[in-house]
Amino acid sequence: MTLPPVVDILGGFVTLVRRTPTLGGSVPLRAAQACVPLLEGNAWGFQITLSTRLALRKRLGQWSAAGNEAGIVALDAMLRGGLPMLGDLVPRAWRKRLAAGVVDAGIRAGPRRAALSVFTGLFVKPPIGWRFRQSATANRRSYAYDIEEAILDDHTGYVPIVLDVSPRADAFVLDGEVATLALLPGALSIARATLAEAPDVVAAHVGFYDGAYFDTKRRGTISRKYREAVREAGRPRAAEPASPDPLSVTVVEAGPLVVAPAAPGRVHRTTGVETPALPPDRLVVSNAVAFEATFDGSHVIVEPDRAELEQFGARVREVWGGIACHQGALLYLTKYFTPHPPGEPHFFTKPPVFVKTAPGVSTVIEGRHGAGYDVLRGVVRTDTFHATPQVFHLWQPNRTITVERGAVLAELFPAPRVDHALAIERAGAAAI
Repeated sequence: MTLPPVVDILGGFVTLVRRTPTLGGSVPLRAAQACVPLLEGNAWGFQITLSTRLALRKRLGQWSAAGNEAGIVALDAMLRGGLPMLGDLVPRAWRKRLAAGVVDAGIRAGPRRAALSVFTGLFVKPPIGWRFRQSATANRRSYAYDIEEAILDDHTGYVPIVLDVSPRADAFVLDGEVATLALLPGALSIARATLAEAPDVVAAHVGFYDGAYFDTKRRGTISRKYREAVREAGRPRAAEPASPDPLSVTVVEAGPLVVAPAAPGRVHRTTGVETPALPPDRLVVSNAVAFEATFDGSHVIVEPDRAELEQFGARVREVWGGIACHQGALLYLTKYFTPHPPGEPHFFTKPPVFVKTAPGVSTVIEGRHGAGYDVLRGVVRTDTFHATPQVFHLWQPNRTITVERGAVLAELFPAPRVDHALAIERAGAAAI
């Protein structure tokens, strides 16, 4: 799919990089062999990658660049010298921000919560029927700062990619991959269904988690059933929306309600940073059972609230009453927690909900992070497989994390499996 060009006015200060699914070979072999959702999550979108290292430091309440002053000075000179020549490419509402330089520590007005913002030198304009989402990178990121999400949905002109940065320390470095830029459909239509109203979804879950699947697990063999299922289903190319007609998704309730629609909190448009009232564009997954978890260096130990887990399991069994299936298919949901093999600081939770999308449409599981943990980014082929588990990564051994019931674990973004190509052009190109 050919998109309007990305305009670069800072000579390659930032590039847009497509990751390898294995993160350059750093993914554990078992995951590389079997975990397609993790691999596709690693590769999702474009990584906003800095070519100039930005060392940032807070002194006496003020942030400043350090360690590469010459590089920052050169970038600021290029920016300020080029702005007068860019004309209508730079929206009027953004000129004051860009005139402040590549790094701005003075953002206090409007709906921003971040302490810093970084102008990447890039401008983008989504095609009709699509929008951009800029957010933190995932599955390999710095723990020293957060990147605030923004939606870029303005089709009338080019909008600068300005990253709002929330530091977690008084000194940190922005270098390499710092954020993700990804295309999402322009609108989402969300429907709900019961298990009785979605027999095809029930059959898919029961057929996947059958006796043969659990026999494979008991033998200690890696199951490649998901990989084989999506291979058999093929990779139909989704129709590219040419208009803002919403993409449809059905949420099938298989237990206590833990998924709800939500809208973006902030958008970047030619008119500036806004917080308009927008329709839901995602599904938010909340934690169903309060728990603590610790990685002891060898095993992950999860300690749930036993009363809550018992109530949760009883409700799931009630919803599934009368539906014939292998006991493991039901246990997949009622157990809620599943650890990874010894040696890995991972486990996953399984919300009692299924997501059904049209052929060629997957769902991005955009994990949230908390004190001491990340929930990893994954992409599930929800036209074939409808569960949306959340995989936790614990940051360090012997640190106990606590997650309350109702805490947000992830956001779900349905998106067509369309290959996108972003061409970067220098400012002043004839296409602009």
